[in-house]
Amino acid sequence: MNLLERIILKLVGKEKIDVMGFVSLGNVLVASGHPAVGSKMPNPIGVIKSLDGGLTWNSVSLTGKVDFHFLEGLGSDLYGADSQTGKLMYSADSGVTWKTLGANTFTDIAVSPKKSGVAIAIKDSGLVLTQNAFKSTTKIKGTLTMTQIEWRKSGLYGLSGSSLYKSTNSGKTWAKQSTFKGVPGLLSASDELMLVTVGSDIYTSKNEGKSFRKIS
Repeated sequence: MNLLERIILKLVGKEKIDVMGFVSLGNVLVASGHPAVGSKMPNPIGVIKSLDGGLTWNSVSLTGKVDFHFLEGLGSDLYGADSQTGKLMYSADSGVTWKTLGANTFTDIAVSPKKSGVAIAIKDSGLVLTQNAFKSTTKIKGTLTMTQIEWRKSGLYGLSGSSLYKSTNSGKTWAKQSTFKGVPGLLSASDELMLVTVGSDIYTSKNEGKSFRKIS
């Protein structure tokens, strides 16, 4: 069993939840999905949060109404795509209240670490920028086809092909940080640590993706 399998199979807390959408807002974990077999939680579970690393969970909103399979957020901003309706929804208060934005047409969203309502999304293999929580968008010109993006204080990061790129001007220009032996499947980043998976291998970086260490 490799490290990725051990991470997936390790149980945290006593509540049985089939977590679909999941995001970390600082020390707060926010999740959505539906109850696993044997759980007494409502179906779907709506939006729940944990303040103790997933040991215990409390309902926040949309209980019994929404199953987010896609959650992205930073600060107090949250975006979620409801698997039941296909709608994209937005919350400016960490999931307490929500606005429906229409059909979700994005494959990934990176939320600005500096200003609420500002985000960059992947749409039709290109990037779009919003200044008003997707009431309107502008296309970002570029030649790279991004598959995943993450926005942190140090810059905007994106996966294209087998390489990781970084932008310090909201996606207008990009600099290659690292290239992997294979196509990465997952990109996740905090201000301190970046994680990339390639197949069943996990790589971490503590220097903004300039170099990676294989941990499995």
